Amino acid sequence: MASESDSILTVNSPRGKKAEAPPSSWYEKYIQPCIAEFVGLIVFAFVGTMVTGYAGMGGPTWLVGIALAHGLTIALLIVGMGHISGGHFNPAVTLGVTLAGGIHPLLAGGYGISQLMGSMIGAAFTKAILPNVTYIQCNGGTHSIGAGVSVGGAILCESILTMTLVMTVIMSAVDSASKGKALPPLAIGLAVLTGILAGGPFSGASMNPARAFGPAVVSGVWKDHYVWWLGPMLGGLIAGGLYRVFLASNDRRLLFKTDQTPRY
Repeated sequence: MASESDSILTVNSPRGKKAEAPPSSWYEKYIQPCIAEFVGLIVFAFVGTMVTGYAGMGGPTWLVGIALAHGLTIALLIVGMGHISGGHFNPAVTLGVTLAGGIHPLLAGGYGISQLMGSMIGAAFTKAILPNVTYIQCNGGTHSIGAGVSVGGAILCESILTMTLVMTVIMSAVDSASKGKALPPLAIGLAVLTGILAGGPFSGASMNPARAFGPAVVSGVWKDHYVWWLGPMLGGLIAGGLYRVFLASNDRRLLFKTDQTPRY
């Protein structure tokens, strides 16, 4: 496995390139990545809440539209800003990548704050644009649990969907053994798209606490909000743990390590 700086989802060197010297400035190492995450969540939350605005008017057809909007947006954001921050745009992804060894925990905290702030601004833009009737009808783009689905079932659904997403992130972008075998933005965008198609009618398929948080703050709709924190963060924790314990290369793996000491 190559070093962490080879990955689009790590920020151990500026601009995602392998570093031969320390980063040129503290700004590029700490501030710039957080700004990228902040801007990315403005865009992601704005697109997500806008497309949800008319979701109730088109039935299943709009489920496809919502899935495409979220999946394509996250793919484009990773292409555009992944070389600056790694392109997390999701606290659950940040948690999983941190456990996988792809980002320092202190920087991960900065990412989380930036993501939540960006989501609030993106959701505020939606409130300023949508007609008031439409905005109220869609609860400001917040998520909801499907009819007949229990809270426990929704949490389980979010956990599984997010675990799949974060595992896709780690295996396609952080684990450089897969370098050249997969295109991370495409793989991650498809993971978001298919997750929404699979779980949207049941748990809302948030897979992203920041995407849930901003619209809730702006709209004041907090019903079952903890579902979209507990489920995704649990999924990110499981994905990062599975990778670090079982799936990582020998130098990162915590169990079943092999002795690679040269023998003479």
